[in-house]
Amino acid sequence: MYRVIIVEDEPEIARGTKEYVEKNPEFQVKAIFSNGQEALNYIWLNPVDLIVLDLFMPKMNGKEFLYRLRKENFQVDVIVVTAASDAGNIREVLPFGVVDYLLKPFEAARFAEALERFEQRHRILNAMSGLDQKGIDTVFSTPGEAAAASRRDRLERKGLREEKYQALLDCLDAQGETALSAETLADRTGLSRVTVRRYLSELIEAHEVASSVDITTGPKPVMVYRRRGKGTK
Repeated sequence: MYRVIIVEDEPEIARGTKEYVEKNPEFQVKAIFSNGQEALNYIWLNPVDLIVLDLFMPKMNGKEFLYRLRKENFQVDVIVVTAASDAGNIREVLPFGVVDYLLKPFEAARFAEALERFEQRHRILNAMSGLDQKGIDTVFSTPGEAAAASRRDRLERKGLREEKYQALLDCLDAQGETALSAETLADRTGLSRVTVRRYLSELIEAHEVASSVDITTGPKPVMVYRRRGKGTK
């Protein structure tokens, strides 16, 4: 679980930010501070993975905090959340390792994307001792691009074709909450039943498809499949 601190002098915004952070079960807010000095004092004694930082605060503002953070060589990522939209402020904080910059009031989806991007980067860097160009490109890509690249690599390693994988997803997406058997999927996609079953195993392992047993088909129950989120958790 990633340890997060919030540095924000407006209590209501700080509480709202905490709620946004903890919607993702991989993140936990360990503390909230109203100025940079309090946050620095905490970091000296406690490990932190991510800081959500406002720029304009009393005692020690966000820019001063970033300077001190890097001067003391604390290796922690920072997401700036501020109302400051001018280019000057953005230029000033970029050299200090800010990994994302969100404008208040931010949208929930954009904040979730910032956390996902942070998590993606850490997952890749922690899993590998060295990266090739493809791995480095994934670190700097958006979450959507990274997910697509990761899926392509996974399929290639297993000798599977992305177009067949996607054809089954598209077919299941088109059905909404209606589950389909492997035989029906084979008929609708033009793939062999053996191929469909092989790809369905991969789709289930990737948590993109859920399976269940249809007992309404007579004396012999049939395994059916639907997209996750389409009536099945």
